[in-house]
Amino acid sequence: MAQLGKKISQNALGMLPWILLWFLGNVDLTEGSLGDRSYIYQRCLRSCRNENCTKTASLQHFQETQSWIEGQLQWSCENECEYQCMWKTVEAFQKDDIAIPQFHGKWPFVRVFGIQEPASVIFSVLNGLCHLRILSYRKAVPRSTPLFYVWHVVAFIGLHAWTWSTIFHSRDFPFTEKMDYFCAFSLVLANLGSLICRVLGTRNVTRLALVLLTLLLFYLQHIYYLAAIKFDYGYNMKINIGVGFVNLLGWLLWCWRHWKTLPHTRKCLAVMVGMNVLLLLEVLDFPPIWWTFDAHSLWHAGTVPLGVLWYSFIIDDGIYLAKQENSKKLP
Repeated sequence: MAQLGKKISQNALGMLPWILLWFLGNVDLTEGSLGDRSYIYQRCLRSCRNENCTKTASLQHFQETQSWIEGQLQWSCENECEYQCMWKTVEAFQKDDIAIPQFHGKWPFVRVFGIQEPASVIFSVLNGLCHLRILSYRKAVPRSTPLFYVWHVVAFIGLHAWTWSTIFHSRDFPFTEKMDYFCAFSLVLANLGSLICRVLGTRNVTRLALVLLTLLLFYLQHIYYLAAIKFDYGYNMKINIGVGFVNLLGWLLWCWRHWKTLPHTRKCLAVMVGMNVLLLLEVLDFPPIWWTFDAHSLWHAGTVPLGVLWYSFIIDDGIYLAKQENSKKLP
């Protein structure tokens, strides 16, 4: 079994560069969308706005008939026109046997209680709740254990990132979009930081502080570029994939090194390979199933059980590190 596991980890290491190159080569960097540029959509939008959003009586009727939750989520008359015209355009495309188009870079989703992407919202909430397993970690692992506080920081960053993912998928505004991207990258870097802490240890505080400071400066530079210079989707995607690849490669090497001595490396390997496989969903994009489940939401769904397994791994690893610390204290 040990030889089989080692062979699997070696195969996973060999596949990683090819999957990364294939992914980067297939990232769609286009910003426009066929649906919102179509004549049908533009004609419908002009007509709807002229009839419903320019006259006082029409606006008053819209406000009176709009549901409370949609009002709270700031669905304006213009936004409602965009939503209704989106579905008229989809219907027209389907009648002519034309592929379902995207609108403003997104697939058409059925709105539920004012929420734009209900499936992604639910799965983002579940991913955030996974980080509450840090409470189980606190009960199982002594405070004096190496990485005890490191995992608490990662859990906090994870909760923060998935909260903004929930907000963004509920209602897409320029601000919520930027916060989702910025916080997602903070979690990617936090995971890389945890790997560095696990490999280098936490005893040499000066060395560790320099490494983590470098990661922080890299994060700030990346955010500054996106916020102040150019919000470049392609650049952001490639940076995230690049850092994520380093993290995956690092953990796989760690698993390979400790495969025979630490049984819980199996859990780490399963998470790393699972994340790699789920990455393919970001390339194999398709119109939402039942206008609800697109590839991105299914990617969010897949990371939920992996998050649970990951916390099981760090609890096991924390118990192991605690035993190692206690053995060193014995006379």
